[in-house]
Amino acid sequence: MKLATVLHAVLLGSNTIFALRDDPTTDPPLPSIRRSRLSDGLKTLFFAHEDRDTTPPTVAYNQNCAGAVLTGAGYRSVTGTLQIPSIKLPPGANRDKLHAVSAWIGIDGEHACPNSMLQVGVDMYLNNSISQYWAWFEWFPNHSTYLTDFAIRAGDTLTMNITAASLSSAEFAITNHRTGQRDSATLTDPAAAAAAAPLLCGFSTEWMVEDFSASDGVPLVDFGGVAFTGAQFATDSGVTGGVEAAEMAGVKETADGQVVIECEKVGGDEVTCLYRGDAGTNT
Repeated sequence: MKLATVLHAVLLGSNTIFALRDDPTTDPPLPSIRRSRLSDGLKTLFFAHEDRDTTPPTVAYNQNCAGAVLTGAGYRSVTGTLQIPSIKLPPGANRDKLHAVSAWIGIDGEHACPNSMLQVGVDMYLNNSISQYWAWFEWFPNHSTYLTDFAIRAGDTLTMNITAASLSSAEFAITNHRTGQRDSATLTDPAAAAAAAPLLCGFSTEWMVEDFSASDGVPLVDFGGVAFTGAQFATDSGVTGGVEAAEMAGVKETADGQVVIECEKVGGDEVTCLYRGDAGTNT
């Protein structure tokens, strides 16, 4: 992956150039969370081992991700706005142990496109009663890049967008409406003409909340609830829409089959995900 344009931010009317950092010494508390899961079957975490609830509306349960997935062809843009939640330890959890959750939007990632995925999101960490929020972007199978100068706190409203001009070039943007800061970058694959290049497929779009417990052993933090509002997509043929036709996913942890993240569609352009508990894994 190559940055074709420099990441930039606009903060209260002033232009500031920020550096991109992908160095473990400057990353968030547990950079291995996002890096290690690259080898943990990312491409099959939605429906490969699904456990479907036959009670309408249909929900596919897995161990990692909960939210909404649209499948089809030609997806080129996805947008979502979320309010950053306050996070806390689940009852009885060890305060000295790192807990985490992530909220993101993406293009591709569903199992029909096994080689590439574009994501923009926020990781949320709680350790020793200290909350940290880190914005990031990623073009899988490349590593994610954290935006270490992008300030986030609980209560902030963030708008995230991904637009793929082609299957080998895409732009991400993330805006914090409290601070006025907006970061964006255009990503291109310099080997796009090669057969092995991680080209996008445009087969799916997602609005997701991710639990790292199964892939990294990092217990789920109590995030209360996260809502993606203004959830919209666009295709290369000009079709636009929301999440009316999206499939829904929820998270069950394997120890007891307990549902720990449950999501639902609200209207045609909102996905709400709620924390339902994480018994037995956080102590």
